[in-house]
Amino acid sequence: MKIQSVLVSLGLGLLGSFSIGTVSQNFSIISARAIAQTVSSSCPLPADIAITFLNSECKEVKLEKAQDFYRYFGNKVSKYGRYLTSEQYTTNSEAIKKLALNQDWGNPASKKVTVTLPAGMTVYQGIAAPQNPATCYPGGGQQIFIKDSKDATIKWSDGEDVTIQSFCCK
Repeated sequence: MKIQSVLVSLGLGLLGSFSIGTVSQNFSIISARAIAQTVSSSCPLPADIAITFLNSECKEVKLEKAQDFYRYFGNKVSKYGRYLTSEQYTTNSEAIKKLALNQDWGNPASKKVTVTLPAGMTVYQGIAAPQNPATCYPGGGQQIFIKDSKDATIKWSDGEDVTIQSFCCK
């Protein structure tokens, strides 16, 4: 069963009960990170990364020319990360919601860097999946994943401040 395999690979506890046909099992899903989704074979990434894309769907793309993307970060979250976006947000609150940056992870999205990826680099693109609680972190923004953020051919700008807007999740 795909969802159970994904949850086990993410290290999530399973307790409670369900039944399929005549088979019954006990389980309960405990996850503060992601809303449970089935993994689609359309995303060629490991399950713990694929699940960060809406419906675990992403597309592998080889860049034909150098291209700029953006990364929102702040506090102790490094600007050199593997998750980027093609969208520019005007406030940190907008980035937090659209990129589903759960504030328990410590990323206030108070800064933005421009990241120039070289021609020939492979990226994985799709839509950011919602995070729990989805009313606070609905996702829906363009998400780009790169396998190696330390690749020497990647150019990272110095970064700039983002307009800070109070974010409260209730």
